[in-house]
Order: sequence, then structure tokens, then C-alpha cells
Amino acid sequence: MEIERSQGKRIKIILCTIAIRSNPDTFPPVACTSLCNILIMHGYNPVLYDIDVKRPSEKELFEYFEKAQPDIVGISAVVSTGYAYTKRLSSIIKKASSTTQIILGGNLAAAYEVILRKCQIDLCVIGEGEKVLLNLIKHYEKYFYLLPVNDELDKIKGIAFLNSRGICRFTGFEEQISSDEIQEPDYELLNRFSDINHYIRTPIMKYDFGYDQRSKETHRQGKKMATIFTAKGCINRCSFCHRWIKGYRVISIEKILVTMKHLIDKYNVGFFCITDECFGENKEWLEKFIEAIKPLDILFQVGGARVSIVKRDPSVIRRLKAVGMTGIYFGMESGSEKILNIMEKNANRYENLMAAKLCADVDVFTVIQLVIGMPGENEQTINETIAFIKEATGDLPYPPILSVNYLQALPGTPSYEYLRKHGFLGKSINDEEQYLLKISDINAVEFKQYINVSEEPLSKVKLWQRKIYNEARTHWLKKHAWKLPVEDNSSNLEYLNSSFISRVRFFLRKKLIYYRMIDLFGNVFWKIFQISYLYSLYDYKKAVRIMLGIVSEENRSSFKCQAVPLRKIVSNLKTS
Repeated sequence: MEIERSQGKRIKIILCTIAIRSNPDTFPPVACTSLCNILIMHGYNPVLYDIDVKRPSEKELFEYFEKAQPDIVGISAVVSTGYAYTKRLSSIIKKASSTTQIILGGNLAAAYEVILRKCQIDLCVIGEGEKVLLNLIKHYEKYFYLLPVNDELDKIKGIAFLNSRGICRFTGFEEQISSDEIQEPDYELLNRFSDINHYIRTPIMKYDFGYDQRSKETHRQGKKMATIFTAKGCINRCSFCHRWIKGYRVISIEKILVTMKHLIDKYNVGFFCITDECFGENKEWLEKFIEAIKPLDILFQVGGARVSIVKRDPSVIRRLKAVGMTGIYFGMESGSEKILNIMEKNANRYENLMAAKLCADVDVFTVIQLVIGMPGENEQTINETIAFIKEATGDLPYPPILSVNYLQALPGTPSYEYLRKHGFLGKSINDEEQYLLKISDINAVEFKQYINVSEEPLSKVKLWQRKIYNEARTHWLKKHAWKLPVEDNSSNLEYLNSSFISRVRFFLRKKLIYYRMIDLFGNVFWKIFQISYLYSLYDYKKAVRIMLGIVSEENRSSFKCQAVPLRKIVSNLKTS
């Protein structure tokens, strides 16, 4: 952690993750390991403190930083829902080591003005951090401080800070690193500083790998699973997705093979998760990848791809399966052309459907991933999405697996600015901080984090998630003569650990009564659920008045949207 520099200053650098949600993420902290390696290459000796995996108490955090007394702490806040934890962590660090200067990077830094004014963070790194952090460390080495700001610091690109007049200053983006400089997660660093068994683990034989019979082959038994990347960035800019990394850069096939062979040889890895945002968009690279991994005899799943790779080459799913792919996840997001346009997906319903059908045709597992509750969403667009799901999943050999998330408007996205224009972020930094606290440590699947920007009242919006899941499953069961797969009939911990009401619901689902009622009663069934949501959302008197039609639940006229890109909608809105 310490190294003598030429001026005699001992520079102590700690890079740390943050605790993400209730359970540690199995996604390796590639940003931290990459930054560590950049510093090591230039003669520094940083420490990686993997807070997300270790989950220290506040007392343990205080004792750690009090003992270390680092000069610089870099916090990697890769998710924008990590605000509350980041604020607590920065406060603990400053209490334990008052002279430590704290740098924040990651997607959360998109809210840099709130962070700089409301948290004990000294600087935010905006965009890719490798070059920026090195420049900041060199600056510290020269002046022995980052703050107060001097003219030299002001020349460093890629940072945000409060200047001497308390004005928030962003210095502009730094040039990105080249494709050759992009790094894979460094498992040796994780082995040294964290729990390697958390990141290299036994694969869960469900879904992706479990549906592929090759995973049961004798020579694969006992093999471990690890995560790798093959590219960085995305070719698109969806209006709900935070993106400040420009472009799409692939990692060389040679570097990927070195990483995979090392994990195979040292850690007995035979299963891989490829967690790109935009797998395979470089066609020439993809062809080389397919040829290169043939001899490895591995199985892998692709965690993020666009349907454009299937549109460009319908044979790609079959050919990827032939070299070991068991599953691929596409960000389809909606079955409505209107919502796809507002999302700026640059993909249409037919392309989404074709990708799902091709996966089904060759027995490659996929999940229909959805974002609901966008501006412009209404009953018609939801029904269009349900119709799409039924068409896409009805012929699968297993019930549809869906991921239905409510819009989570994150800093740096058009959807976040849509909230701002409608007044949901308030008029002050304090107000905006309250929103960041509201969405802290909450997954997008949870309704409680959602702010209603749709065209429909809240009781309908709350119903949509349940309706999508159950309409899709009901349709599949009806097409398959109301027969559940064997694994769906087995005993389940959900039953053993649930309340009486939950057990009743569980029983009805297992016996298919629940789904037959949906099929039989249709809209009447969902109307009953919507009425129940009225009573959960409002007081009894208001719920009754709404139900009887005496008052309307909400006036949503100001949220009506045309099927145009959200960026255009936002630019035409006046701030509330």
C-alpha cells in the first residue's frame, strides 16, 4: 500500500467498491482491478478493498480507514442506485482519516453536483477513469493535495469539483483508452484482495446452463464458472440507459483466449458468463471469436446483446450454440412500436420476435427482458407487449422466463431529465438528493421506486407487472394442455417459508387454478386486482370514491406522448 516516491512522499492509495443492494454482486469489479493495474504499471502500489463482498460493518469500516490513513481513496460506484451507501461511506472515511481525499467514479458520478455538495467527496471522475485517475495521482504526488483547487488541477480532463467560489466545474471528457488497453477482470488481484470463490463459483444449473443437456456431460462435472468481457460500450443510446462511454470497442481475440485459458487451467473453469452490454456487434470480430473458441470445449452464456446481430445474420444463434453458447439475453424492453421509438431502441417488434423465435428453434435459452412504465406507456402499449410475449414464448418447451422491470430513471439519462422537466426532482439540490436516496439500493423490478410518468393512473401501472407475468404463463399453459414441467411440480422453499396467504396463492398456482381463472375471467380478474391496489395506494375513502367513479384517480393528460424519441420529447418540454 505504500511506496517511496522521488520526493520522499509516501503515497497511500485505496480503491474500493461499494455494497450493492442486499447481497454481494457476483459481477467482478473490473473497473477497480483495471485502475489498480494502471497504477501498478506506473510504479504505485494500490490496495483493493472489496467492500461489496466483505460487507464490513460501519465500525469495521471506520477501524480499517483509521488504521490505513490513506492519502487517496477511490470509490467505484458503478451503479447509480448506490448513492445512500456512498454518502455513508465517504462520511466514515473522513471521520476515520480527515486528511484523506476521496475520488468518486462510476455511473453514480453522473449526479456529480449533488454528490459534491451533499457528500464528503472531493472530486468526481466523469467518464472512463484509467487516464484520469493516473493524472490525479500524479497531481497529488506533485502538490501533496487535490484540494484546494489550483490551476494545474483545472487542466485535468474528466473531473468535476467545486471551485474556490463554490461553483461546480466539469473539465470536459478525457480521451478514452484504446481497444488494446481494455482489461479483463484481474482474478489474481481478486484472489489477493478479495474472496476468489465469490467470483469463480459453481454454476447454478438452472435456466441458461440447466436447459442445455451438454452441461450434464460427465467431463463438465465439477467445473467452475467465471465472468469475462469481450467488448466495452454499446452501439446504441437507449433513453433509459446511462451512457457516457462513447462508441463500441472489442477486446482482441488473442487477449480473450489468454484470459479464458488461464481461468481454465488455474481455476478449473468450464463455464463462462460473457457480460458485455452489446455482444457481437463487430461482425468480423464475431466470426473470429466463433472459430477461436471451438477447441476450448466450454459452455457460455451471453448476458447482453442486441437483436441486431440476429437481424444481420439469422444463422448466428445456431453457430454460437455449436461452439458452446447455452443462453443469450437480449434487451428487447417492449413489444410496442410506440414505446420502442420513445426508448430509442433502434429495433422493432419484428426484430425482437425474430430473435426470440430463433433462440427457441435451436434450443438456446433466452429471457424476455422488459422495461415498463416509460413516458407514453398506456394500456394499449402494455397489451401490445403482452401479445408480443405470447407470440415469442408460446412454443417454448418451458414456461416463459421474463424480467419485468419498472422504469428506474437514473442520473445522466433522458428519462432522468424527463423527471426534472416535470418537477419530480424538485427545485433544489436537497430535493434532487431525496430522489437519489429514494432509489438507493432498490432494484428496478420493485414498484416502490417507480415515479409514474406513464399515461395511466398508478393503480393500473402497479397491475401491469403482475398482468404481464401471468398472462404470458397462462397462454403457455393453455397451449401445452395445462401441463406444468416436472421441475415446476416439485416441492419449493417458497411454500415452506411463506405466510398462510402466500401458501394459498402458491397452491393455486401449482394446481393451475389461478391460471385457469385468468383464462376464464380475463379482464374481470384484472379489474378485481386493480381495485385491491386502489386500497393499497390510497386511503379507504378515496379508494371507494375512485371505484364508484365519483372522482378520477389521476389526471394524466400532461403525460401524453407521441411515438418519438424521448430526447426530442424532453427538449420540447418546459420545466415545471
